[in-house]
Amino acid sequence: MNKQLACHYSVVRFCPYPETDEFVNVGVVLACPAIGYLDFKRASLRRRGRVGRFFPELDADIYSAAMHAWADSLKDYRNVPTDGQTLNDCDRQRQREVFKTIVRPRESILFYGEPRVILSGDPAATLDEVFGAYVERRFANAPEYQERVMCRRLQAVFREADLLQRYLLDEKVGNEDYQVRFPFVKRAETDARPRQAIKALHLDRKNPTDILRHADDWRNVVRRLKDYDTAPDELLFVLQGPRGGEAPQVRAFDQVRRDLEQDGIPHVAADATPDILTFAAR
Repeated sequence: MNKQLACHYSVVRFCPYPETDEFVNVGVVLACPAIGYLDFKRASLRRRGRVGRFFPELDADIYSAAMHAWADSLKDYRNVPTDGQTLNDCDRQRQREVFKTIVRPRESILFYGEPRVILSGDPAATLDEVFGAYVERRFANAPEYQERVMCRRLQAVFREADLLQRYLLDEKVGNEDYQVRFPFVKRAETDARPRQAIKALHLDRKNPTDILRHADDWRNVVRRLKDYDTAPDELLFVLQGPRGGEAPQVRAFDQVRRDLEQDGIPHVAADATPDILTFAAR
């Protein structure tokens, strides 16, 4: 299916103690009324330790029973058509009402979050993507996300040291022909060239090739900025290397550091807070 159709979804939340308003996302139900699609996906009961860590005093059988009951309640509604044929207006409306009935507010230790709409050409793939985001938090393993986490930590460090106000955040560096954003940029009032820039690089990756390629991408950025005479006067790369990685990852990270030294690009480890603060205080 290539046509983009409206899909309605809701995240299922496990809340054994309504008094505290604490919950864990444990499933997703998604419907595409245009083709009569409705399916759900739930967290594996074999991985219920995540729920147990959040609610350590809870009997694990309560969670298992609730999840089984939820899955059983949706079996009669489940429909995964294979022909991709669109329904008429009346049938579409009927499918919308079915979804509304499923996700209606109710008093239960399992409840549905606010229904949302997303366009999709493949409802089954979208269900997996939504489940991955809200239940499995796959995004947390993405290097781009990890670099944002590193930047938030640096912001906290700079704020604590009363240095954050010196920087512009997520600022463009370059000219009209070539521009790149750096998370921290310090500019002089009378000089278009930045005084400083700091870039966090998350290099804790399973594939050593990915470690080298990501570092090479940013080495090339620096070279291009220098070609245009727009590179910061001072630049610092903050590196998160492999944590407990195997030999290939460690070798790749060591090569990155040698390459940066050869290019004359200063770099420090992500946990080298004193060195980072010394740079930022200049």
